[in-house]
Amino acid sequence: MKHVYLPAALMALSLGLTTLSATAAPPAPAGPPMVLTPVQAAFVQAETRRIEEGFIQKVMSVTGATREQVLRAIPAKGRLTDRLARIFSSIERDLKGPLTDEQKALIFAADGERKQALRDLPAQAASR
Repeated sequence: MKHVYLPAALMALSLGLTTLSATAAPPAPAGPPMVLTPVQAAFVQAETRRIEEGFIQKVMSVTGATREQVLRAIPAKGRLTDRLARIFSSIERDLKGPLTDEQKALIFAADGERKQALRDLPAQAASR
């Protein structure tokens, strides 16, 4: 009789379950891309700028960082990095001290509000 070590068996089982769960439910197909009128597209651009500016202002007020420091801290669109971790570390480096847990929580909440507002934009634009 062949003996299987318990850790190896558990590892194989967990890998099998991970693979099964990853392949069991394919992602739901996205609907067709929304075609915006020029007015709607202008609305989305203006609102995106307003939302991003609101986030910058909140980070500035929470941390005491300058606008330039906050802009430098925000990773470029498309960068493969953890946005908040980059913001935290960059601002801490510029301010020469760690952010408090409360400051990090406020920035995290502001980022969540920013993301939600950006997700809501297409529906708002469609109703215009």
